[in-house]
Amino acid sequence: MSMIVSSIGQGLLWAVLGVALFLTFRILNFPDMTVEGSFPLGASTAVAMIAHGIDPFIATIAAFLVGTIAGLITGLLYTKGKIPILLSGILVMTATLSINLRIMGSANISLLNQKSIFSIKILQHLPKYFDSVFLGLVIIAVITAGLIFFLQTELGQAFIATCYNPNMAQSIGIQTDRMTIMGLMFASGLKGCRSTG
Repeated sequence: MSMIVSSIGQGLLWAVLGVALFLTFRILNFPDMTVEGSFPLGASTAVAMIAHGIDPFIATIAAFLVGTIAGLITGLLYTKGKIPILLSGILVMTATLSINLRIMGSANISLLNQKSIFSIKILQHLPKYFDSVFLGLVIIAVITAGLIFFLQTELGQAFIATCYNPNMAQSIGIQTDRMTIMGLMFASGLKGCRSTG
């Protein structure tokens, strides 16, 4: 039973990465290779911060922010630098490898006896392995509700129009480059913060 509950919890936490990949591959129609760089970039940032005694939730926010920076760079390479889609993601992915080592200061950091996002009191009162299920459900619910709300706004509709018909979007005055960069930043941020769970 514990293996089933643990698997469900892990699946829910990995669903965050699935949402991020859905944004880039399905909605943006952008085969984004940045995930190979933003995921470990977020992890190395969070690990370095947690090892220095910083709260895991602040480390998760920092992981989201560095992920957005990776997405921003990919978006700028593609939209402003006119570098092909795959190559811009690969360039950022390759660059983050050395950045990760620089952030951590060594090849690996031990997190034994360190706090994690599972250390909050509410989760400690739950039965074993149900903490990841509860946290995963909450995170997925918040992200899904946020995306549904965002996609119904004027900016969200401009984002959808950019993705499905960029020529029409440009003809009605939508800045498609800005929408692409925004989508890549948010998706890469989700990929970065998922690495802390």
